[in-house]
Amino acid sequence: MNRRRFLQGLGAGLVAGPSAAFAQARPPIADMHGHYGMVSRKMDDCGLAADMRAHGVALVAWKAIADQRWIHRTGPGLEQKSTPGPGELTRHFERVLGRMKAYVAKEGLRTVLTPADVDACLAGEAGIVLACEGADFLEGRVEGLDAAHAQGLRHLQLVHYIRTPVGDFQTAAPTHGGLSEMGRRLVQACNARGVLVDLAHCTGAGVEQALQVSKVPMVWSHGWVDRVGGDWRERFGYLQRRLSLPLARKIADRGGVIGLWGMGLSRSGQPWPVLRGDTKGYARELKDLVGKLGADHVAFGTDIEGVGESWSVNDYAGVRAVVDHLQALKLEASIVERVAYRNYARVLKAALTSGRP
Repeated sequence: MNRRRFLQGLGAGLVAGPSAAFAQARPPIADMHGHYGMVSRKMDDCGLAADMRAHGVALVAWKAIADQRWIHRTGPGLEQKSTPGPGELTRHFERVLGRMKAYVAKEGLRTVLTPADVDACLAGEAGIVLACEGADFLEGRVEGLDAAHAQGLRHLQLVHYIRTPVGDFQTAAPTHGGLSEMGRRLVQACNARGVLVDLAHCTGAGVEQALQVSKVPMVWSHGWVDRVGGDWRERFGYLQRRLSLPLARKIADRGGVIGLWGMGLSRSGQPWPVLRGDTKGYARELKDLVGKLGADHVAFGTDIEGVGESWSVNDYAGVRAVVDHLQALKLEASIVERVAYRNYARVLKAALTSGRP
């Protein structure tokens, strides 16, 4: 390692591996779900790259929002406001992805395309996993995944907030009975092409069907886990978005990972107990989920900017504070490392490897 790379590694807090002298003091961070610069900040000068480097963030699944133009925030949560015309979803995705790639190039971030790229990021480079929240841009055509993969897409969430040929989502009445036939074929296509499948926002039936189809571990990138799953008829979106503990365990049993979001509510006494700006509360929930699912199956899925004003973390300084709190809670160093970065890196590499000839 030359002097320049060594100093960069110290500045970013990234490590060559868990045996590095400062690994336990400052493990890297991986985020399975974030919208930095897509909602409340302007992408071109959002500061994502500087924030990643300053706080030792190795990997971010930076997610385009496939249906962003067709949803809006209401009192209970987010919902569909209009119906896209033919071709509009594809054009929106290509436009946003183009802006993302331009930012990555301008800031000198590494685009994660292969398992070797994951390793390079854990060794000291800040990397972006080009991702999308919702497969709406396919407009019902699984064949469109080839073009998206060629443009660098490596992490795909199946559904979000608008009606889609892919399947049902948690916050609206189901119409497909889970995943559609197209949705099941899409899971298979992602396996074949090396794209990580993200089950967040899927209904319980959709999760069960994806687990039957996929030959590769999958993630639920963001949300929270409760004794029972959410129901679309519940009053608030954060309640609708619950993943049941039995389903979370099924995802984990197949080698998958559950991402806990950075939601923060404005008042206490709610089913989700973390308050706005409450990094200690976020850390406690991560520790609790480790106890329920095991240390190999929990990760960060911050949803930075995606939760609007209801956040416990809204930048990577906040996420670093959460990692510090995990260490203060006396979790073993190896557990902190798995939650902080190893678990996402593992499932991402498994997905990328599945698509190699």
